[in-house]
Amino acid sequence: MSTLPLAGVGAVAVFIAAIIVGRWFLVNELLIDRLINAALSWDLAAIVAYEIASVLGVRDLAERLFLGLGAMALAYGYGFARLLAGMDPETLRSRQPRYNRVGAITGALILSGPALAGLLGAPAAQSRVIWTAGSLVIVSCGALIAKACVRELRTADPTTGERWAYYALLVFGLYCCFASGVGAFRTIAGTPYVEPGLPWAVATFVMLAVVTALIAIPLFSAALVRSGFDRNGRACRELRPLWCDLTAAVPEIVLLPDDSHPGEPMQRLYRMTVEIQDALLHLRPYEPEPSGEPSMADYARRIAHAARAKTSGEPPRTRGGAPASAVQALGVDDRAAGLRDLLRLAKAWPKERIKV
Repeated sequence: MSTLPLAGVGAVAVFIAAIIVGRWFLVNELLIDRLINAALSWDLAAIVAYEIASVLGVRDLAERLFLGLGAMALAYGYGFARLLAGMDPETLRSRQPRYNRVGAITGALILSGPALAGLLGAPAAQSRVIWTAGSLVIVSCGALIAKACVRELRTADPTTGERWAYYALLVFGLYCCFASGVGAFRTIAGTPYVEPGLPWAVATFVMLAVVTALIAIPLFSAALVRSGFDRNGRACRELRPLWCDLTAAVPEIVLLPDDSHPGEPMQRLYRMTVEIQDALLHLRPYEPEPSGEPSMADYARRIAHAARAKTSGEPPRTRGGAPASAVQALGVDDRAAGLRDLLRLAKAWPKERIKV
């Protein structure tokens, strides 16, 4: 670790800690998310322990804490890389405990190195072996990540956002291969340790920024969904007044509760649009004849008339109602177009319903 990264390690640690806590609460359903969260947690613990021991002036202990806790981060990071490279999730679930045991044993040996100096060799030799082994594991992880990104970019049809994410992850994987490969070669060759210098420090910070941005994207998306400020959540809020009035007028169309996806805006939006469209079909016989040029405002007024007529117990009309084109315009066949028209109707609804 160079002096430049350590100067800002406190701020970086706080920022990463906030992301990790948020991910544990909001982005922790999938196996790959749990692996990322666990690896980040152990990595953060290693950085914080290193910084505390360094401040106390125990440099040797600081390095051993960093490497010992980092061994667990590598165990989860290796599982993430294998999963990204295509390993079956069930296979990884059975193998990950094995990776964790290797990481735990390695960390314990690193932390107890001075007590086992007679068995494991001098501290300098221990450090050389540890750094080399750790660097080779990181090279392996970087190669798996880079290979997976190249495969996805060549064979899949990713969106623009996904493509940029794959490119960023590819750069990170290549950086891991190059930086750790150089470190392993220098350690094996017995090159004396020197500070990496400004170029390596800048590159490290850039890679840290890339990784932080990548792991923060799902967190920000989950936060938007949880707060209702994503696209589906906003659409649900805009449709709610219309939905409440129509389902009150036609309660028989309300679907049975579905607890398979509790609180998911996409499922809630789909349910609301289905129920609104069903209510509109049920109210067609109660609508008055169109007045003047057809418009969404005129249609909203006719729907409000129909809802009031049905609620008050009036019989349906024997003739008339909305023309077929009006129902089709509300998206019975085309969900995207239907949602846009329902949102237009919902926008006109509060103003027109009070005129009835």
